Amino acid sequence: MAADSTDDSTGPGELSGPAWVPRFPTSTDVAALEVGFQANVQRFLAALGEAGATVDITATLRPVERAYLMHFAYCIAKQLSPPEGIPAQPGVDIVWAHPTDDESRQAAQEMCDGYGIDALQVPPALGSRHTQGKAIDMVIGWNGTLTIRKADGTTAAIASTPRDSTNLDLIAVGKTYGVIHFLRPAKDRVHWSTDGH
Repeated sequence: MAADSTDDSTGPGELSGPAWVPRFPTSTDVAALEVGFQANVQRFLAALGEAGATVDITATLRPVERAYLMHFAYCIAKQLSPPEGIPAQPGVDIVWAHPTDDESRQAAQEMCDGYGIDALQVPPALGSRHTQGKAIDMVIGWNGTLTIRKADGTTAAIASTPRDSTNLDLIAVGKTYGVIHFLRPAKDRVHWSTDGH
C-alpha cells in the first residue's frame, strides 16, 4: 500500500515506528500541571509521602503531538483503525501506512511497546486532561496499613488491598484533595485527574 496518505505538504514524511517514541516527551514534573490542579496534587503527594507510600510519577503534561502518536499507534496496532487515512497532526510528519498492513501494524505495535500502552483497554485519548495539564499518572504502593491524612486533616487507615493506585479507599482519600482517579480503575490503573477522565 502506498505510504502517502498522512503526510502534509512539508515533505514525504517518515514511516511510523519506534524512532517516534522519544519525540515530544511527556513531562513528569508536577510544576507543569495547571496551577489549581498542581496545588491539589502537591497536597496529596505530601500526604502520601508522610504516610510512607512510594510514588513514581510517570506522566503529567502531555504534548498534543505525543497524544496523537500514542492514540493512533494503539488504534492501528489493535486494528481499530486502518493505517490509511489517519488524519494529519500539525508538526508530526509521520506516515502510518507502510507497504503492507502487517508492516503498518508491526510498526504501530513497536510504538505501543515503547510507550508502555499495550496493556491499556482503551486507546489513549487524543484530547485529554493530560494535554490540558489536568492529569497525572502515578504508580503508588505501600506495605501494611497506610495511615494517610485526608484534605480535612482527619486520617484514614487503609488496610485493604490492593496496595496500589486502584485501592478504593486510597481513591476516596485522593478525592478529598480534588485528585480523582480514573472512573474505571481497571482500565487505567495509574491515571488521576481533575474529574476522573
